[in-house]
Amino acid sequence: MKHLIIACPVAATVLAVAGCSGSGVPSGAASYLAASNSKVAFIQWRPAKNGHLRGTITENATGGSAPAQTVSISSERFTGTMKGNSVRLTFADLYFLHTRAHGTLSGTALTMWVPQSDGTVQQVKFSQSEQTGYDRAIAALHRRIRHANLLAAQQQARLRDQPAHAQAERTVQSTLSAVYKASSLASGGTLADGLARFADHLRAARAHLTAEKKHASRNNKYCAAALTVGGDAKAVDGALLSVQGDAVSLMSDISVIRHNVATATALLRHLKKAGVSVPNSAPSVIASASSSLKQVIAKANSYIDQMNAINVRARSMADNMAVRKCSGAMNGSPVRHIPHIK
Repeated sequence: MKHLIIACPVAATVLAVAGCSGSGVPSGAASYLAASNSKVAFIQWRPAKNGHLRGTITENATGGSAPAQTVSISSERFTGTMKGNSVRLTFADLYFLHTRAHGTLSGTALTMWVPQSDGTVQQVKFSQSEQTGYDRAIAALHRRIRHANLLAAQQQARLRDQPAHAQAERTVQSTLSAVYKASSLASGGTLADGLARFADHLRAARAHLTAEKKHASRNNKYCAAALTVGGDAKAVDGALLSVQGDAVSLMSDISVIRHNVATATALLRHLKKAGVSVPNSAPSVIASASSSLKQVIAKANSYIDQMNAINVRARSMADNMAVRKCSGAMNGSPVRHIPHIK
């Protein structure tokens, strides 16, 4: 990640988070949001077992300058442990902190003190937030960038000299090029890779469900089968969380493409009003991008429906076995279903 709010890129390390005592420390799934005019960071975690955590950090950050300013997204999983009111989170390669960061949990607030590469310490405050809060923050970030880009495009429209028109033409070309590249459904493209991640995690969920069915048919003496089935169901929960992360990442990619289409459309309108010829390929590039987005959204929502159905089946099977003397075989609350991408 190039513009991390809470980390610097090099290698893996650990975040130490000190929480408040008692009920102030989340005992189940938790998510925290930090938003500014140029960045939005979202941390999600859920308990696995034996005090361990699994989760994802996602950050959206602005880049470039108007009228071609864009929003980029980076996402990385982490693992961690929870002991009392202390939490440790271990991130992958792109989330290295040069020294150990620390933070505090107070009610619904998570405050991090993060050492920077220049030796200073940056304080970042996160607030407990649901997925809807993150979606609203992302939408607000894109509105700000879109507004800034449109203002810049309007300012360009007031300039009548040839160099200004030439700059607008170059900006249109670069923006259309970005739209064409990002909306491609070819293998290796952003959207294709996003769908591939969905498919991989869905395959993993099916494999866990198959194992669960097999274990459910075994002898349940001493609740051995019920315990194994409960573990399989939790593995399916993990796959669902992975698909949820895929959905968040894909929604951000889609937002970037839509934003660039809006920017290109505004600039094309400006050039036409100024009597400047526009690229002949512009309408087809924009139409192709819209068509690609519709296909990708439909396919992603199909994957989401399948994942939600698998999770319901896995949870039901585990609940049916965790009864009477085996009631302790299943614990924890079910993971919420993933909403459709719009």
